Amino acid sequence: MYGHRARIGYTSPPAATEVFPYEFYKMVPDGVTLVVNTLPLVNRDSDEVDRAYEVSMNAARAMKRAGCDLFCFGGLPINVSRGFENAGDLARSTEVEIGIPVITSFSAQQDAFGAMGAAKVGCIQPYDVTHTERFESYVSELGGEPVGCEPVNAIFVELGQVDDAQILSLGQKLGREHPEIDTIYIPCPHFATANVIEPLEQEFGITVITALQAIVWRSLRGAGVDDQIEGFGKLLREH
Repeated sequence: MYGHRARIGYTSPPAATEVFPYEFYKMVPDGVTLVVNTLPLVNRDSDEVDRAYEVSMNAARAMKRAGCDLFCFGGLPINVSRGFENAGDLARSTEVEIGIPVITSFSAQQDAFGAMGAAKVGCIQPYDVTHTERFESYVSELGGEPVGCEPVNAIFVELGQVDDAQILSLGQKLGREHPEIDTIYIPCPHFATANVIEPLEQEFGITVITALQAIVWRSLRGAGVDDQIEGFGKLLREH
């Protein structure tokens, strides 16, 4: 069986999901597979987020029946759409119901911040500058102090077209303009980031935490896969 080491269930918010599975398989060791359910998000408006929350609950039950070893509620905005405190309750109650380990995108990133001691955090957020305050609030809720935030200026349905050279450039800008940061955080797992983690860590001597990397790390460890994984930052290599 392909997923003989672990089968990770995941609800992916974009209706057109491209980057998440591609970068997931870059990072995970052989024998780990992704069981993915895509949600109905195209424009990422409030109505879609509300519907995605309900679909996610049904998907969790299906993942158990499909034999997954761990399930992750994807989409930090969906996880916290009914309050940050609800994200933990959602995972705990679903875990009791379906009988396998359950995490959320939010909890995975929160755990990554804790493991890496992220304190002063620069952020690269996917949308225009009007979303910056929201993403800085995520940094605070995850346990860090926001110090600079660079917008990619993409729109949700086109995230798969973002060039990772742009992300590298934005990370270098953060590193130069905010030498006090110890962490660069990239909160969306639906545009290309896997190849920028190591270069930014090495150039600035900092930690890079991406949403996708954190989800992969926490899912692997929660499913009992403890391999040290090279090439995608200190989080996967050292923790």
